[in-house]
Amino acid sequence: MSEASHTQHRSSWSLLAGIIDRPSATLTEITAHPRWRWVLPVTLAILATLASAVVAAPYLAAEAKLQLAAVLNRLPADQLAQMPKQLATFQAPLFVGASAALTGILALLIGYLLQAVALYFGSLIAGGEIDFGRLFAATPWLWLPFVLETVVQTAYVAVKGRLIVNQGLSYLVSTGSRTADAGSLAYAALGMLTLFWLWHLLLAFKLLRVGPRLGGGAAFIVTLLYAALSVGVRAGFAGLSRMASPPM
Repeated sequence: MSEASHTQHRSSWSLLAGIIDRPSATLTEITAHPRWRWVLPVTLAILATLASAVVAAPYLAAEAKLQLAAVLNRLPADQLAQMPKQLATFQAPLFVGASAALTGILALLIGYLLQAVALYFGSLIAGGEIDFGRLFAATPWLWLPFVLETVVQTAYVAVKGRLIVNQGLSYLVSTGSRTADAGSLAYAALGMLTLFWLWHLLLAFKLLRVGPRLGGGAAFIVTLLYAALSVGVRAGFAGLSRMASPPM
C-alpha cells in the first residue's frame, strides 16, 4: 500500500528525469496512473514550438518574400498591378511567426492522436491489452525527444542567424532547391532519420513492452510498422506538396 501511494505521488518533474535514465519504469508508472500526467510534456512541447516560431519568424518571413517574388515575377504586368496591397501582411514576421506557431501546435496535437491510434491498434493486433486512455496519456512522453530537438534547433537558429535547411540525412538527396526538396519523397523520408527520432522509437518500443505487455519480438515488429507508417505519412505530405507546387 505504501509503495503504491509513493508511486502515485511521484511528481511529473521526477518522471521527466526518469524518462531519460529509467524509461521502462517511468512509462509503467505513467500508464498505471495516467491522470494529468500528459500536462507537463504537452506544455513543454507547446512552449518549445512557440519559442521556435518566435526565433525563426524573421528568417521565415524573408523566405516568404523571396518565394512570393518568384511567383509574382511570372505574372503578366496587368495581373501584377491588380495584386492587393494586403500581400505585404502575409510576409510580415508577426504573421509568418504566428502561422508557424499555430501550424506547429496543430501538427503536434494531431501527431499525438495518430501515434496513440497506431500504437493502440498495433498492440491489439499483436495480442496486447491496454486501455486507450492510458496509452494516449503516455503518448506525449514519447515526443520528449522531439521537444529537445526543437530546443536544440531553436538555439542553433538564434546563434547562427539562419534556418536549418536539411534535416537528418536529407542532405544526401538535396537538390539545393527548397521547392524541389519539399516535394521529394526521398528527401522527406531521410529527413526523419535523426538520433531524436530513433530515441522516440526506442521509447515507443518500451511503452509497448510495459503498457500492453507485448513480448520483445511483437513490440519490435509493431515499432517497425509504426516507423514505416510515420515515414509513409511524411512522404505522403511531400507528394501532396509536389502536386500542389506550380511548375517552374
